Amino acid sequence: MVISHPAAIAITMGLVRPRIVLSTGLMKLLTDDELTAVIYHEMYHKENHDPLKNFLISLCSSTLWYIPILKWFNQKYRIFKELLADEFAIEKQATSLNLGSALLKMLKVGKQEKILFAHASFADTSVNYRIKYLLNPFSEIQLRIPVRVAFLSILVFSFICTLFMYALVYA
Repeated sequence: MVISHPAAIAITMGLVRPRIVLSTGLMKLLTDDELTAVIYHEMYHKENHDPLKNFLISLCSSTLWYIPILKWFNQKYRIFKELLADEFAIEKQATSLNLGSALLKMLKVGKQEKILFAHASFADTSVNYRIKYLLNPFSEIQLRIPVRVAFLSILVFSFICTLFMYALVYA
């Protein structure tokens, strides 16, 4: 779907039937090869129903705020989904040049407007990880679980389970 808007927008939105939305501003900014790379990136999000998954993980993270590891997981999940979408676009075009130049152009013209509905966007998350991946696709992303946050989450979860078991036994 193409919308008439001066900002460079590339998102996949919709929970049940995701759709790719591109703006006329984006189409004016990018070359045909760069636009194709962005479309492949968004196709990955569409085919994997990432807007729905992002929504559900964000919902869990915000409603279960007292389990802090969920916020960390939400952030890392989004980064990995962006990297996987980048990898898909690179494989489809057999080069990272188009995707990298599209990302840099979009970052140069500025941040996209905040969108308040479920979506997966091309250029609004994990930029440093994505640039590092584009420069060296064989490098590994370090995933270090924060021990303190994980331990606190286990304690909170255990406490909640104990309360529920106590309520079931003595109800």
